[in-house]
Amino acid sequence: MTRAVAMIHALRHEDRLGASALVLAVGLAACGEESPTTVDVGLLPVEPVTLQIYLPWAEFGSDVAVYGGYATPEQLDESILARSYAAEGLDAHTLVRFTSFPTAVSVRDSTNTLRTDTNISFYGGWVVVFFDTIASTNTGPVDLAVGAIQTAWHPPSANWEFAADTVADQQPWPEPGGGPVQPLTTRTWDPAQGDSVQFFLDSAQVALWDNPFDPASGARIELLTAGERLRVIGGALRLHTRSTINPDTVLISTAGAQQVTLIYDVEAPPPADGMRVGGAPAWRTALDVVVPSVLNGPPELCAAVGCPFTLNASDINYAGLQLRSRRPTLAFQPTDSMTIDVRPVLSRASLPKSPVGASLLPNQTGLRVDGAAFGALEGSLVEIPITVYARAFLSGPDPAGRLPPTTIALLSAPEPSSFAFGEFFGPGGPNEPVLRLVVTVSPPLELQ
Repeated sequence: MTRAVAMIHALRHEDRLGASALVLAVGLAACGEESPTTVDVGLLPVEPVTLQIYLPWAEFGSDVAVYGGYATPEQLDESILARSYAAEGLDAHTLVRFTSFPTAVSVRDSTNTLRTDTNISFYGGWVVVFFDTIASTNTGPVDLAVGAIQTAWHPPSANWEFAADTVADQQPWPEPGGGPVQPLTTRTWDPAQGDSVQFFLDSAQVALWDNPFDPASGARIELLTAGERLRVIGGALRLHTRSTINPDTVLISTAGAQQVTLIYDVEAPPPADGMRVGGAPAWRTALDVVVPSVLNGPPELCAAVGCPFTLNASDINYAGLQLRSRRPTLAFQPTDSMTIDVRPVLSRASLPKSPVGASLLPNQTGLRVDGAAFGALEGSLVEIPITVYARAFLSGPDPAGRLPPTTIALLSAPEPSSFAFGEFFGPGGPNEPVLRLVVTVSPPLELQ
């Protein structure tokens, strides 16, 4: 039958009717010995073949660029305390502005009736700070201090050097690191005794934070013990409250942490030969990924379907970007797992401010990576699914004529999600990125 097909292609357009007769004749001649009531295995379609294809960086990737400055530390759900940590000598303080004090409490009177009392007063209390004991580096007791901030500050933009760092207003701290502060008290925290520490205060000290609208209102919490880094996951101001309805009853009210800002003194320049994700402000890595439409290997593919082979979007079952983890500088090294997302970059020319599309991951919630991969388990394989991207790339323009993106961005989820960041090896060397494709292809039909 293959000879007949070759003859068809050789015919001119005006000979199509004659060609049809020729095909029929050749077909009858070739199949004259076949019985219509028997099955010849040679006439059945060949089963599709599923193969894994590993493409080296040079065959799909280019233009890696690392960008920083996304979001701010004030947007974190956590904070950090550090004192001369790691070779970089990291120092980090946590600044807190508390909410307004309660203006009323519910209390039972002498008849056991629950009443609302707006005539209340506060006679001391304590600041409570909660820690992630697993993500903190200390295994024994550490000393901490709390002080009242004395300088007007802007929580969304404050950093180690500046109390306010916006385009319209840049005001340095009188002392780097949020100082000077009015020292209030110190405490020792032992993780073996629990996950929190309490700084007990008198009435005058508590009154320092009774007006959250005061731009200087706030507490600075710092670590006094050198060589450690602690992860702060919450805090509040507990208030001893007195009611005129039942003055003998001890009440506890709470002023929550309205705004929490992490400030630190060590900067980490972007890697010249790698990729970086996470941190606060957050880092992103952009890279161009081109899924080849024509393949000349591997040998298994060529043996099955012949090469060169044209790859279509429908052939791809799965596409994954394989990265090898790399250990960042110790000061910023994760001590807990981190979540990574991948999104298409809608305008490469607009980076670092280009908008990004929806997550390419199947679960839309990010890929969780063990923090040890960026430390003791450096070189761990991390595979990020980009199947949606690969299929869209090979599908070409959409119905509106828009071309699919050719650039993807690796970022943390959410952003920012942690003070620490993760890194991956870049192009070049044995740990460079690899694109893994799982394809299902059908060998050409041959009739015997």
